[in-house]
Amino acid sequence: MHLSWAVLYEGDTDAAYFNGLIPRLMEALALAGARLPTIPTEPAIRLRRAGPAEVAAEACGARDAFWLVFIHADTGGRALARDIAHRSTAYCDAMRELCGWQTDRCIVVTPNHETEAWVLADPEAVTSLLGYSGDPAALGLPANAAAAERLRDPKATLERAVSHVRGRRRTPQLSQIYPAVAQRQRLDTLRASASFRAFEDKVRQAMLGLGCL
Repeated sequence: MHLSWAVLYEGDTDAAYFNGLIPRLMEALALAGARLPTIPTEPAIRLRRAGPAEVAAEACGARDAFWLVFIHADTGGRALARDIAHRSTAYCDAMRELCGWQTDRCIVVTPNHETEAWVLADPEAVTSLLGYSGDPAALGLPANAAAAERLRDPKATLERAVSHVRGRRRTPQLSQIYPAVAQRQRLDTLRASASFRAFEDKVRQAMLGLGCL
C-alpha cells in the first residue's frame, strides 16, 4: 500500500518541521506492525489555508490522491486552546459532510501553544544541530518534552538559544533548522509530551483502520 497523505499547515515554518516528522512517525509505527506500507517522504497535496468549506472542496476534489489528511493548528493562548477542537475538527467535519471522508482519517495536529513545543522536546537534538556541546539549560532550553509543553512562548525560547550559539549575524531562518531537528529527534523523547502522544495515537488508529499495522 502506498500510504500517501495530505496536509493543511498554518505556515511554511510549520511545514518545514511536520513534513519531516509525520512520515518518520508513520514509518516507525509501520515498522512495529506486521505490514510495511510505502510511506512517501512528502505530502501528496498541501491544502490552501482557507475556511472549512473551501478546504473541504479542495481536499474532496483530490481525495483519490491520499489516504490520510493532517490538519495543523497551534493552540496558542487559553482562549484559543479552548476553541481548538471546534476550529480544527470543523475541517474534518466539512470533508465528511461533502464527500463522506472518514473522520478517523482526518488527523488534527495540535502541539501545545506552538509547533516549537515539539521542536524543543528533545533539547539534545537542537544543541547537536547547532554544534553546541554545553548544557542545554545554559541556553534556556527546556529539560524535556513535558517542560517544553509548559513553555508560554516556545518559539521565542528557541530563537534566543539559536541566536546565543550562532550570533545574530549568522542566525539562520528557523525554517532551515526545523527539517534537521525533525530528523534528529528521538520519538521516545517526544512521547513525554502529552499532545504528541495524543497525536501519535490518532495516527496509529488511522493506520490500523487502513490495515497498515
